[in-house]
Amino acid sequence: MTRNPAARSRAGSCQAGGFLTQCASLRNQRGSQLVEFAFILPFLAVMTVGVIDFAQGFLLKQKLTNAAREGARIAVELSRVDIDQDDPATVRSVRNAVVNYMDNADLDVTGIDSAPTSTGPAEWTFYNGGDALIVINRGVVIPSASGSIGSRVTVRYPFTWSFSDVIQLMVPSATFPGSFLISTDVTMKNLVN
Repeated sequence: MTRNPAARSRAGSCQAGGFLTQCASLRNQRGSQLVEFAFILPFLAVMTVGVIDFAQGFLLKQKLTNAAREGARIAVELSRVDIDQDDPATVRSVRNAVVNYMDNADLDVTGIDSAPTSTGPAEWTFYNGGDALIVINRGVVIPSASGSIGSRVTVRYPFTWSFSDVIQLMVPSATFPGSFLISTDVTMKNLVN
């Protein structure tokens, strides 16, 4: 087996004692780098999980905003003649558009009730006791449009993050909420009265 002569002379000089102090110093530096990495690794893990959690929360907010926008787009094109009823077909159409968008975006919509509850004049809430809900208001006054009437769709959905689990590995006594609610709403001017 032949070796590189330069490698053999370096290895021989480390073992023979010519550069013994330099070789020991090199081994100590490698060991200190490993210890430093072991100290910094938990912080890197927390930062990485934090960035990933923030990105997932931001993505959820975008999905909810798009769902609310889709519902508001449908609402402004529908007539308001049935808003005196307990369960207007137009409001149900808006709810179905929002739920379909959320379902296509891989969000769990089982907690959103199919029957509305009237929560004010021209306002209905679809809520089934969970954290997710949809509020549809067909009588919002828009002051910037000279008192025009618009429709507002509000969507609320829970977000569970894993940052609290990771931070508790470093600081067991740390307490962070495991989930919180993300809410968004979209208001548009009605095109049909």
